[in-house]
Amino acid sequence: MKEYRFTESAAEDLAYWKKHDLKKVERIKALLDDIKANHPRGIGKPERLRHQKSGLWSRRIDREHRLVYSVEEKTVTVYACRYHYGR
Repeated sequence: MKEYRFTESAAEDLAYWKKHDLKKVERIKALLDDIKANHPRGIGKPERLRHQKSGLWSRRIDREHRLVYSVEEKTVTVYACRYHYGR
């Protein structure tokens, strides 16, 4: 079973959504559950990032915001869940 790890920046993003938009929090939870079950396929249009962000993946939270993450053997590390590919 994979566990989730949030970078400091991703934790701040999630805290923002918890305060301002609970629907986004639910969407993020759904994406994380799907990553656990179906990576590299699934909901949110999974996309392998290239260039300076190689090794990372993204999924759509909505039109504007992306969940940026990596998957290791037992850990899903979330790098961002606000804006489009980070700040």
